[in-house]
Amino acid sequence: MASLITLLLIFLSFPSQSSSSVSQPRSLRIFRSPEPRSKKTPIGSSSAGQIPAQIAQSCSATRFPDICRSSLANSAAALQKHPTPIDLIQSAISISSSNLSVAQSMVKSIMGSSSNINRATAAKNCVEVLANSQHRIQSTAAGEALRRGGGGIKDARAWMSAALLYQYDCRNSLMYANDTSLTAQTMSFLDSLMTLTSNALSMLVAYDVYGDETGSWAPPKTERDGFWEKSGGEAGPGPVGFPSGLNPAKTVCKSGGGGGCDYETVQAAVDSAPDNLPSGGRKFVIRIKEGVYEEIVRVSLEKRNLVFLGDGMGRTVITGSLTVGQPGISTYNTATVAVLGDGFMARDLTIQNTAGAPTHQAVALRVDSDLSLIENCELLGNQDTLYAHSLRQYYKSCRIQGNVDFIFGNSAAIFDNCTILVAPRLVKPEKGESNAVTAQGRTDPAQSTGFVFRDCLINGTEEYMKLYRGKPKAHRNYLGQAVEGVLQNCVHTLQLGSTCDKARVDAMERGFRAGDAVLWRV
Repeated sequence: MASLITLLLIFLSFPSQSSSSVSQPRSLRIFRSPEPRSKKTPIGSSSAGQIPAQIAQSCSATRFPDICRSSLANSAAALQKHPTPIDLIQSAISISSSNLSVAQSMVKSIMGSSSNINRATAAKNCVEVLANSQHRIQSTAAGEALRRGGGGIKDARAWMSAALLYQYDCRNSLMYANDTSLTAQTMSFLDSLMTLTSNALSMLVAYDVYGDETGSWAPPKTERDGFWEKSGGEAGPGPVGFPSGLNPAKTVCKSGGGGGCDYETVQAAVDSAPDNLPSGGRKFVIRIKEGVYEEIVRVSLEKRNLVFLGDGMGRTVITGSLTVGQPGISTYNTATVAVLGDGFMARDLTIQNTAGAPTHQAVALRVDSDLSLIENCELLGNQDTLYAHSLRQYYKSCRIQGNVDFIFGNSAAIFDNCTILVAPRLVKPEKGESNAVTAQGRTDPAQSTGFVFRDCLINGTEEYMKLYRGKPKAHRNYLGQAVEGVLQNCVHTLQLGSTCDKARVDAMERGFRAGDAVLWRV
């Protein structure tokens, strides 16, 4: 229950309601950061005695303290006699941002000089995710995000967690196309960049948890260490749901679908939306009438506060079939619908990826939208159906279907009253298989990410249940596995299939640690 409260606090800014077998490596699979290399002092650093005590103390809260002290030694904070915690954090964030700009230039050089389709795809994805990283870092440094109390510091932690994730993504995508010296140099630089961003994030966490006294700061801990953050007396987010009285700004329908339609494709309606609608302001509502829309939809970072309203699951269907098996396509690119703009909402529709055998990763929905809400939607696929990639997401009364790691990513996501169904594999399902429902990808203990399941039902599709009953010992299903680093799944009032082992349900409700294999059967 404590972990549920902790993750719910991340959602303070949500709007209130007014009414496998082993799979192939993901192209953007999360890369584990290097262990601290603290014996050798970095070039250009100063000893701890030559810098303000506050810097030495604050750096003790990071995973890479030597690099932290070296990077801050000549910063604006070091020039002050008594730098405040905010001064130190802002300097660490600024250093990360400056180095990120260098990494962006290096990646653009790779993209401009590449004739190899896989390398070009990796570089193109890198350009996008590093731009996202820079956006989140700059958002953290600006405004009231660093103010303790309220939701500001939680916003800062969420944004810096995502910024670090995007740098991991870039580094790891290049790893699968590392055939030039420039690519190798860029990967090495990204390794250094990630340590700087990790340090800035750790300092943020220490400031939030321990307060202004840097002498009390300590490195980030996780549930594996028996550590649970206190709620601090802050209120939870209250009811989360769609606001009432939403009026469509644009309407989409298939050709011949009747009058009153503005567009025949969802993407055209998305493109017509104004850029950068302010948070807390009006929504741009797109009504998508009943029909099957065979298209790939991209909601860019600038398209904020968009709402998709359908006519119901199975009636309004957005469908695609991109898969990693196609040339120049990574897991990141396979999504039928991918959303970057913050404040996204969707209700009453189906999003699916119909890629057939023999395919691997084929995403139906990828979400990088902060404070997004998906309600009463159906997400259909096989391997990697839902890519809950980053930031804060809420899924309410949804139906999610797949087989291999079909809910994955490194977001802070809550699944409330959702039905989660295991489907048969596409190739020889009668032989049996082991499936993991989730693959939560937290890699740094300071990242405020994890999956929470509340009042959810996990079971199998009718087709899968027939296979199970015919050969029950051959079909094993796990609630979660760690992709890299620290698994964070919190289970609260979860319902499982009727043939589930009661002892294993009790184990899940007590929580997990990375490496635990908690088995259930449907």
